[in-house]
Amino acid sequence: MAAAAPVSVTAGAEEGTIAIAAFEQILKENPASIMLIDVRDPDEYDAGHFETAGNMPTDMLEEKISTLPADKPIVFVCATGARSGEAFYMLQDVRPELKEVYYLEAEVSFEKDGSYVIKKPAS
Repeated sequence: MAAAAPVSVTAGAEEGTIAIAAFEQILKENPASIMLIDVRDPDEYDAGHFETAGNMPTDMLEEKISTLPADKPIVFVCATGARSGEAFYMLQDVRPELKEVYYLEAEVSFEKDGSYVIKKPAS
């Protein structure tokens, strides 16, 4: 299997965020180019998630941080941006050498069929 082509990630306005439009484009055109990690609880993940996302709840993240790849951007997601932001900052503290790390600051609603809706967070 061929490796995914490198991707250029567009940062969002807030520190550590990925631009929502850029995230949606990556999911549509080249989802294997990023390591997508859903940090919600397993029951939330099982109810619906991004197709290429692995599940690593924030309470398990610290013990698994050393296993995360350094060869592609890492993007954390959750339903609101709160837990994914927490995961981003935890990774900054534990593995500061990883520079291509982002989180999705958005409200995401997932359906069991794999569909989803991403909305900018209410300010």
